[in-house]
Amino acid sequence: MLERLLLTLLLAGLGWLVYRAISSHILSRHAGRALSLDGYRPGRPAILFFTAPGCGPCDTVQRPALTELRALSHGRLQVIEIDATQQPRLADAWGVLTVPTTFVIDSRGRPRGVNHGVARAKKLAGQLSTVGELNPAGLDPSHAQES
Repeated sequence: MLERLLLTLLLAGLGWLVYRAISSHILSRHAGRALSLDGYRPGRPAILFFTAPGCGPCDTVQRPALTELRALSHGRLQVIEIDATQQPRLADAWGVLTVPTTFVIDSRGRPRGVNHGVARAKKLAGQLSTVGELNPAGLDPSHAQES
């Protein structure tokens, strides 16, 4: 019984390490390139949001979280929404594994964080704060809701 528990913990830890390695690889692959996306304006932080039609979590959780962040940032935050079904090559190039996927982009156009799956407003605000964007002048992560 103890051996099974240890094996389960070992496999879970290994899975987490693989996930972190993939995320790190995705970010490093785009770090050296200038961000060239339709609608992106350099000099302002952005959230790159990959979605798809019929994605329930995209519509019910991710979009409202992004709307909340946009409001809290007083217009400083850009949200660039990309339909992964309409632009599959772009989604593949960014290593999108599932929708929703969000990338935190700093004001220099460098990807600094990735979230595969739903990322709530508070988490995104914390990521923006960690990379030095929108805080303290534009956004206080403590005001972002858990929604």
